[in-house]
Amino acid sequence: MVLYDYIGDNMKKYLVPVVIALIIGVFLGRFFLEQYDAFDGIRMVSSNGESLYFIKYGEFNSREELERQTMALSSFIYSVIDDVYHVYIGITGDSRNLIKLNNFYSGLGYQTTTEVFLVTNSRFLRELANFDNILRGTDDDVVLTTISNLILEAYEELVINGS
Repeated sequence: MVLYDYIGDNMKKYLVPVVIALIIGVFLGRFFLEQYDAFDGIRMVSSNGESLYFIKYGEFNSREELERQTMALSSFIYSVIDDVYHVYIGITGDSRNLIKLNNFYSGLGYQTTTEVFLVTNSRFLRELANFDNILRGTDDDVVLTTISNLILEAYEELVINGS
């Protein structure tokens, strides 16, 4: 009888904190899983997406320098990493299109480099596949410029702004 009373008193003392901890754990776990499932942007550690080639125009140390150096560009996107502005003027998922676009931009006098990022936004990936098919079939400068601009606009709308 004494052992039963001892277990009952200790159980009552710890039962409420344990139940509260379990409830909080369930809510936090659910919250984090929902946040992870809702994220559809660039993921550097996930394999749920495609590696895409980003054609980099340059890096700039200030917003003013970025604006001054990109005035001649018809379209571009940028990201800020460690207070450095990284400017991209093209995106493709096709290595042949990468060569074509690099040659095109080189002919315009731009010195470009290529970076690879994993993109997981399925809507953007579908649109990019369509644009890459068009790029594969053309060498016309106007079409290259137009399609490249449309790809950047789609990336900004679907990935950066998350529509």
